Amino acid sequence: MIYLITGLATFFVVHAFPWFPAWRSAAREKLGASVYITIFVLLSLGSLALIVLGYATAERAHLWAAPAWGRTLAYIAVPLAVTLVISAYGGTNIRRLTAHPLSWGIGLWAAVHLLNNGDLPSLLMFGVFFVYALAAGIVEGRRGVARATVAAPLWRDALALVIGCAVAAVIALLHEKLFGISVL
Repeated sequence: MIYLITGLATFFVVHAFPWFPAWRSAAREKLGASVYITIFVLLSLGSLALIVLGYATAERAHLWAAPAWGRTLAYIAVPLAVTLVISAYGGTNIRRLTAHPLSWGIGLWAAVHLLNNGDLPSLLMFGVFFVYALAAGIVEGRRGVARATVAAPLWRDALALVIGCAVAAVIALLHEKLFGISVL
């Protein structure tokens, strides 16, 4: 469990660091932009590796049972969550609905996984991701990140949805090999 906790703490400290613009600017100025980004990426990848290792090896203390309809909800929510994440970078009209599609996507993904995985490591991992998504949306809102005001071509929304569904389908097909749990 120590790997999971260390990985989660490191990942979210690294990702919360940019919430403090003065600190981020000082670090970028002192280290240089390329060194700062390299350190950010290496710490992110290392912490993700710790999260995966920690989650895979953690002892499972069962806390609750997933509802019977939970899997069905996941089949709907995960493609939507992936579509939201893609929309954060794709210049879609979803950016006109919310300035934070990435946070919404991560939060939705985490929430549906919390619902369907009632063990302590899942509570830690998906719970932390869920809280982080909420906090990121709040921080970005306070920093003045605004919704898009200009309409994007509808084909971008359609493409984001097709890619989101395709990525979710691939993840579902590989879920057992990747994460040890069949979702099909």
